[in-house]
Amino acid sequence: MTSADELFQQAANNYQRLGIEHSPFTESPTGLQSQTLQQVFTGRTNELKQVFNQFQSRERRRILVFGRIGIGKSAFLLEVLGTLQRQLPEMLSTYISLPADLDLATTALIALARAMPDDDWAQQQLYQMGIPTAKTLKERSAEVSGSLGIGGKLSEKDLPIIKPQYPTVSLETLLERAQQHYPRGVLIAIDDLDKQNPRRVRDLMHDAQGMLKGPAWFMLTGHPYGMTGDLLTSERGLFDLQIELQELDHPTTYQMLINYLNSVRIGTKYDDVADPRSVLPFSPEAAQKFCQASLGKPRLFNRLGNIVLSTAANLEAQQIDLDILDAGLKEARPALLQQAALSAQEERVRMLLEQRGSLGDDTISLEDLQQLGFRSYSEIFPILERLEAADLAHQLPQADATVFESIPLPPAEDPPQ
Repeated sequence: MTSADELFQQAANNYQRLGIEHSPFTESPTGLQSQTLQQVFTGRTNELKQVFNQFQSRERRRILVFGRIGIGKSAFLLEVLGTLQRQLPEMLSTYISLPADLDLATTALIALARAMPDDDWAQQQLYQMGIPTAKTLKERSAEVSGSLGIGGKLSEKDLPIIKPQYPTVSLETLLERAQQHYPRGVLIAIDDLDKQNPRRVRDLMHDAQGMLKGPAWFMLTGHPYGMTGDLLTSERGLFDLQIELQELDHPTTYQMLINYLNSVRIGTKYDDVADPRSVLPFSPEAAQKFCQASLGKPRLFNRLGNIVLSTAANLEAQQIDLDILDAGLKEARPALLQQAALSAQEERVRMLLEQRGSLGDDTISLEDLQQLGFRSYSEIFPILERLEAADLAHQLPQADATVFESIPLPPAEDPPQ
């Protein structure tokens, strides 16, 4: 019987047989200090130029990066912050993903305090909210003894966990302390607003107007419907710059594949896009087809990449040709469905979408809606967005209609032996 250690080594050998150390594909972008992000980040040149132009001024700016889920907003945000940390060390740049139950001011306070580990007051803010700090903080008190008040001792106890009563004021105080050491100011990047309910996002934005117009720079990411259509964002000028991220074109996606594979390649790296070795272990034909299947969506690119490589490794292949690629793509549909964990109603909508190929507000019939238990397209729209978030559908870039298509993956079947 094969031992677990032998199976682990066999798995490692299967990837090495493909000429790579391990799979380079990941659904979540790496952190600010990672060199991997610098290696694999591809494209978005015009968007980066627009953002970096803002930092040529000393006047603080507010920047919104928006786009649909899985389009690469987090990676873009981290690429901007990583560049600023290298190019503007006199500016403090910090990142946080918006927690589900916090307001923007408290979120920004946490992000900034984490970036100031040597500031005792900053660490006290974290400790009092129950957030781990680099060092344990204690509350000291003196006990006086004796009839004349002579003698005594110092005692320590843990600081109480409390919710900040005035997070905006605490943030302003912390910003003043930070700016003593960072003359170019402080940039606070708050990610993942698109993972919140759009109504809650609007409330958060309205409540945070004062904070966003304060002394810090801010970068936020959000969903196009949840933020750009809001009166506060579109008409009151809350943001100095709004950047929309869209699907990557095919040449950029192909270059991204080269960058990913080079980041884990064993031996010589091949950067020339015209060199067929640059996409090994993919054949050039399989690489082209893989990039087409990813639809220019970075998260789908990563999810499919992991599944295709895993399939190739399990088949002990030395190269991913069209047959191996098709076997991997056939494994992708059930894998994505398993990850999505759809409800019965969501599955019915998915099956209708797969049968029809596309669904839109001008093509779905009243009979379709009634069979699904809906009265209007607006009721089915959140489910279609849920399918898109699970990489089981994608919205077509049409200005005059809202149309979703099924992800064009081949039907699942047993892979070749």
